[in-house]
Amino acid sequence: MVTDSESRQILLLEDFVLDPTLNDEIKFDVLQFIFDDHHLLLANFWKTISVVIKNRSFTFVPYALYEEESIGNYLNYNASLDPNSEDVMLTYHKHLDMVNVFAFPVKLRELVTAIYPGRKIIFQHQSSCLINGTFLNNAPEMRDFTIYIDRFGLHILVMDDKKLLFYNQYIIHQFGEYQKYMRMAAASFNFDFEKDTVNLYGYLGKNTPHFAEFKKFLPHLSLGGRPNNLNFSYIFDELLDHQYFDMYSSELLRN
Repeated sequence: MVTDSESRQILLLEDFVLDPTLNDEIKFDVLQFIFDDHHLLLANFWKTISVVIKNRSFTFVPYALYEEESIGNYLNYNASLDPNSEDVMLTYHKHLDMVNVFAFPVKLRELVTAIYPGRKIIFQHQSSCLINGTFLNNAPEMRDFTIYIDRFGLHILVMDDKKLLFYNQYIIHQFGEYQKYMRMAAASFNFDFEKDTVNLYGYLGKNTPHFAEFKKFLPHLSLGGRPNNLNFSYIFDELLDHQYFDMYSSELLRN
């Protein structure tokens, strides 16, 4: 995704789908090929480069409990860390009083820093993008139940009055697990699907079988919109507004 930093306009968006059965080494080779074969990616005139990782190696630490000397231990609560192949990185969520501690592949970090020497590079985690995007859309004194349907999973976010109450992501093996995880989160925060609106983002639309099934237990399901601090040219009219919410929201972490 390419953004004009002054006009905040999204100029270009490309999407490459990698076979999920490929191992990490082959995926890295494919990524290297995409860089080498691309007409823009190897240019070194970008003001800022953001790299977003999607993995399950992350944890959120409240500011009050965060200690920099313990950074290597935080991930042990949620995932294993291989210090030989992974770096530990941080995203500070000042408006939410927490830190996102996540693992980032060393090979990918080395690839990006070699391609863009001397440039400002921001490493992010997909969860931080989704949280910041939801925070922006959450109105004061309002509660929001938001779901993001990923290609291979489900993200659930609950916000109340600009405060994050809940975030988690789930791997989905059977369709019934969508409803299971949504109802578990709703029950924890007294959301009533018969009365309350659920915001939907991700890779499905109103004419898909998944959406029709969701409507059976989510009667007030509403498709979310794009972040209102970004501008889009007419070319993006071909894309549904609720798609690529994580990519659009990555712009919120640049500053």
